Amino acid sequence: MRTIKTLLGAALFAGLALTTTVPATAAPATGSAQVAEQPRFTADKSQVRAGNTLVMRLDHGLEGVSWISSPAFVRHGQHPVGADEGVAEVVTDRDGVAEAVATIADVPPGEYPVHTRVGGGAGPMMTITVTG
Repeated sequence: MRTIKTLLGAALFAGLALTTTVPATAAPATGSAQVAEQPRFTADKSQVRAGNTLVMRLDHGLEGVSWISSPAFVRHGQHPVGADEGVAEVVTDRDGVAEAVATIADVPPGEYPVHTRVGGGAGPMMTITVTG
């Protein structure tokens, strides 16, 4: 008799657990799912030479752009948080899309990260290749 009570209790407990977890994990109906996209970050070219200008577009939505920086960019002043990187100049920022330009410094050939700060956190990144 104790085994039947134990099984019934376990079944009741499992049923309650399913009742509380199914709504939280249920998949949305097909066609109505909204996937949050990361801001898109692109450049006019992926390979550049020292002295060339790189034009970048950042789709940042409602968040503000704090900076776009890279160790490959010419340093025109202090980085906002003291990093040893140059900061691109944002030339336009309309309807959640910013366009920025940066000149490539006289750095050794190689791959360099380009960082963004959007809103209060890190934004999307890309890698550019500086050629000789």
